[in-house]
Amino acid sequence: MLPTSCQRRVGAPFVPQLQTDLISMLPDNILSTILLLLPIKEAIRTSVLSSRWHDIWKLNPLNIDDSTRKFDNQQNFHEIRLKTLQAINRIASVHPGPIHSFRISQLREPAFHCEVDNLMETLSSKGVRELSLSFGYQGKLRYGLPSSLLQCQTLCKVSLSDCFFPPSPVVNSSFPNLRELTLEYVFLWDHLLNCLLESCAQLEVLQLIDCSGLQYVRLNCAKLQKLTIHERSPSCGGSGSHVKEMIIESAPELQSLRLGERTVHHTRILVQHVPKLEVLGFFPINGSMQIGNTFSNSYNQHQMSVNGSIGLPTVKKVALLADSMLSALFSFGNGSTCSLLSAMLRCFPCLETLYIKGSIEPTPHIGFWEQQAPFDFFGHHLKSVTVFQFLGMDAEVEFVKFFVQHGQVLERISLICLFEPTDKLVRKLRREWCLENRASIHLEVEFLHMTGFDPDSCEWAPLFHRPLHEPISDLMSLLPMV
Repeated sequence: MLPTSCQRRVGAPFVPQLQTDLISMLPDNILSTILLLLPIKEAIRTSVLSSRWHDIWKLNPLNIDDSTRKFDNQQNFHEIRLKTLQAINRIASVHPGPIHSFRISQLREPAFHCEVDNLMETLSSKGVRELSLSFGYQGKLRYGLPSSLLQCQTLCKVSLSDCFFPPSPVVNSSFPNLRELTLEYVFLWDHLLNCLLESCAQLEVLQLIDCSGLQYVRLNCAKLQKLTIHERSPSCGGSGSHVKEMIIESAPELQSLRLGERTVHHTRILVQHVPKLEVLGFFPINGSMQIGNTFSNSYNQHQMSVNGSIGLPTVKKVALLADSMLSALFSFGNGSTCSLLSAMLRCFPCLETLYIKGSIEPTPHIGFWEQQAPFDFFGHHLKSVTVFQFLGMDAEVEFVKFFVQHGQVLERISLICLFEPTDKLVRKLRREWCLENRASIHLEVEFLHMTGFDPDSCEWAPLFHRPLHEPISDLMSLLPMV
């Protein structure tokens, strides 16, 4: 850019630039917003600019985030981390303003616990709204949360990892403003969880990720909108424990129910009152789950009967889960399982997105899907179908063809293959599906190899039992035309 003197209009008088701090002339609320957008280290430095900036910083709410910091020198990790905690503690203590959010991780050393206890008392006294603590023990519970945290009534969002609640009863806990609660690798027991939830009248989001100690979970949450329960396997870092029974008695605002693979396989699930449910997954095709009067199981025989006359018209997105790969491989495709799957899908008349994870028997009941009447959602609703771990077996090919021929508004069918799909196989399947006569002219069928599939594009990936791209060598002999 040209100097100011060169930009003046010819003949215009020269006016020297004003040496004025225009930023400091802004109103207090704008300066406060600027400081909120700065990292805490930079925000503190502004206090030396002038007395006005110093006063603004003192009154400004603090947002402390040390959760993403990386330590290149692991040898000095203990010393550096301890000094960091002490500095954060001093800043939080002397700052006269409130603390809106506090996030910190890598607190695994026992020597840090004293500083964390002091921080919890300071945060509670400063009215912290958002709190995230991750100790990094990889499932080993070593830090007991102080009782001062249970009395922090200003909390709106809490995320805790690798810790446990004090053994004393928590009936005096009070979280009247808490809207989001995430517990990962946290030791709980049934009575404690019930007491916590009773004190969270405004709770909207609840996530229980590999929490040990729970056996019988009973939920009554008037404002709960999203519920996630996921238990990892020990090989993936999980505790190996699982909930025996979960009952959702009343959740009138619940819109999303997300259950991990191990949860639906090992937990008997009863959902009684969810009139606004839109997202459901994983739903086990061979499992112990009941939603109102729609689905009922014979738990002793491990068979499910479905009353097709009773449906879930609010559900728009469903993820169905076949049993574990090896045990389901020779049962998914038979006549009784296909009948079950067909009856189950008829209970979702307004289904828009369908996701199926599992494989179908290589010798299925041929012709089953050709004899089925179209589902209600084919005409106006279903837009997307994803089959994960697609093998190209006859049962799978027939199932996909059924959707191609009847999905009138279907836009995409994604087949996530266990093998690299060859051009020859893709052409063969396209001919079998008669894509030129598909019900929806907008339909596209895509083949993706599992190793090239982006996990972030699959919202169900966090609920998988095993890593997304873990090879399954036992199935390689069953793959057609690899």
